[in-house]
Amino acid sequence: MALLLDRVRDFSPGLNISPGLLNPWILNHSQRDCELEPGCGEHTLAAGSSFPGPAVRFVLPAIYALICASGVLANGMVISVILGCKQKVVSDIYILNLAVADLLFLLGMPFVIHQLLQEQGWVFGDFLCWAATTIDLNNQFSSVGIVTLLCVDRYVAVVYSSTIGQKRTLRCTTLINAGVWAGSLILATPAMLYARVHWDNKTEICLLDLPGPHSVYWYTLYQSLLAFLLPLLVITVLYSLTLQHLFRAMRRVHRKPSARSRKVTRMALTIIAAFFVCWTPYHVLQLVNLNATPSATFFYLYQATICLSYAHSCVSPILVIFCTEFFRERMAQSRYCRLFTKWRAIRESHSLSIPEMTATMYSPEASHAASPCIACPPFATEMPLCSVTETTRFNIVVNGHEEPSGF
Repeated sequence: MALLLDRVRDFSPGLNISPGLLNPWILNHSQRDCELEPGCGEHTLAAGSSFPGPAVRFVLPAIYALICASGVLANGMVISVILGCKQKVVSDIYILNLAVADLLFLLGMPFVIHQLLQEQGWVFGDFLCWAATTIDLNNQFSSVGIVTLLCVDRYVAVVYSSTIGQKRTLRCTTLINAGVWAGSLILATPAMLYARVHWDNKTEICLLDLPGPHSVYWYTLYQSLLAFLLPLLVITVLYSLTLQHLFRAMRRVHRKPSARSRKVTRMALTIIAAFFVCWTPYHVLQLVNLNATPSATFFYLYQATICLSYAHSCVSPILVIFCTEFFRERMAQSRYCRLFTKWRAIRESHSLSIPEMTATMYSPEASHAASPCIACPPFATEMPLCSVTETTRFNIVVNGHEEPSGF
C-alpha cells in the first residue's frame, strides 16, 4: 500500500502509478536512469503540475470516509453476530474470515484520507510504510481468496453433498482459512521486500522500489492474474455449475423454480456482479497504463477505481446480511439480537422502571421465558426464526439425498 501522494510533479514513464491498492507508487531503475538522460522526460507533465486539485482533496476524503465507516460497521456487525452464535456452521467460518479480511483492508483508508487532506507526503516513517503496504496487499489477496474458497465450498456442499460434502467440518474449514492467510502473506512478499519511503521534490513518498526496468510490468501482471482474473474465473464457473445442478435437480423431480430458488439465483449473480464491477476497472486501468505515461486524466480515473475496489469490502458484508437468508437466521439467534428484543419488549410493556428492566433482562427466568422465535428488525416480516433445524428452507431431493438450495 504505497500511499497516495498529495502533490505529484514531473511524471516519467518509469514512475508508474501501478498496482498495489491504496495508490501504489512504483519506482524502478529505469526511472532513476531516466533522470540522467537528456530528453527522457519530454512527455512528462509540466513542472509545477499539482495533484490532486481542490475538488479531489475534499470530495475524495468524504467518499473514502463514507466507504470506510459503512464497511467497518457492516463487517463489524457480521463478525459480532458470528462470534455471538454458539452453534456455527462451515459457511460461518468463511464469512467470519472474509469480514476480518475486509475490515483490515478498510483500516488502511485513514492513511489515504490523511494524505489527501494534508499538504505533506508520507509522514508516518519507514516502518509504518512497510507495514501498511504489506498489510494492504496481504488483505487484498486474502479477501479475494476467501471469496473464491467460499464459492468452492458452496459448490462442494451442493453438488457433492452425499460424498465430499459430508467431510466439511469446522476444524477442516478453519485450517483451510488459515492456509489462505498464510498464502496471502507469501503473495505479499514483493511489498515486504521493496516497500520504502522515497524522497521526491522534498516530499516523502511511500512506494515500491522495484529492482529492474521491467519489474512494474511483471508486478502488474502478477497482481492482476492472482488477485482478479483467476478468482473471477473460478467464481463464475463454480456458481454457474452450482446453479445448473440445482435447476437440473428441480427438473428431475418435476418442480418449477420456486421463489426461494430464484432468490438463490439473484444472490449468486449479485455476488459475481459485485466482484466484477468493483475490481474490473482497477485492474483494467493498471494493464492499460503499463506502457503509458501517467496523466491528469489517469490520476482521476485511478482515484475512481480505488473507490470501487475499496467499496467491494463494504458491499460484500452488506450482501451477506441482506441476500443470505441463512445468515439472517443466525443474526436472529445471536445474543445481541435476543438482548435487543428483550429490551424492546420490556420497554413496550410500560410496566417496569429502568432498574427493573435491567434486572429482568439479565435474569435467568427472563432468558428462559423469552421466545426464540422473535426475529430482530428489519427481518421480522420474513418468517419466524425458531432455530436452524426448524426453518422452511426449500430442499431438493437428488438420489435419495436432500440438498439445500440456499447459499
